[in-house]
Amino acid sequence: MAYTKRHLEIHSAIAELHKHYGDRDFIQFDTVPEPRGIEYLEPIARAIEEQKVLRLYYLPFYEDKPYFNELHPYILKEYQFRWYLVAWNAFREQLRTYALDRIRDLQESPELEYRAPDFDAAGYFRYAMGIIAPEGAPELIKMRVQKTQAQYLITMPWHPSQNIAEEGEDFVVFSFRLHPTYEFKSKVLSLGKDAEILGPLNLREKLAVELRMMAAGYEDQRLSS
Repeated sequence: MAYTKRHLEIHSAIAELHKHYGDRDFIQFDTVPEPRGIEYLEPIARAIEEQKVLRLYYLPFYEDKPYFNELHPYILKEYQFRWYLVAWNAFREQLRTYALDRIRDLQESPELEYRAPDFDAAGYFRYAMGIIAPEGAPELIKMRVQKTQAQYLITMPWHPSQNIAEEGEDFVVFSFRLHPTYEFKSKVLSLGKDAEILGPLNLREKLAVELRMMAAGYEDQRLSS
């Protein structure tokens, strides 16, 4: 409920700005893409609450034509201006995540028996960053950040598990307990030379490989220009 209250307060404050100042030049909002697929929010939420199976026609980014899915819907999640559905795919017999803006058609299948989730929906994304929640135990990750960048993480934490493990004159070591997903690694790399993963070693090595590949790509481009 706290999550909903916070968002309502934010939307209320923005609405007040629009009401009193309109489109004045001294107040500038970020450009937000028009959300797509939000027309499916209500029917999916209803299906989750009423435990109804859904027939979903879905078009992934890497396919030319939509395909049919039989889904048992469990969770709706918003992330970076997109809505996603976590559901049990009866054909693949596994949990899958679907972007609502890639849905092409949606229908209820009342004749099919609903498969109840065997996990805690409230805690499904507890150790995740983004929309992917891998199975297994989360990892304890430590990251050293230069003081100039650390203040941004302190005032705008990346994840609820974020803590300060150590603080020096010109650096801060942050700890996280989560799955090192693509989203997390991307955020680390976005800090450039100001961030360094201290552990676990396998994550540090993976990022080192990616950084070497990035550097090689820039070097090749320089030589060919």
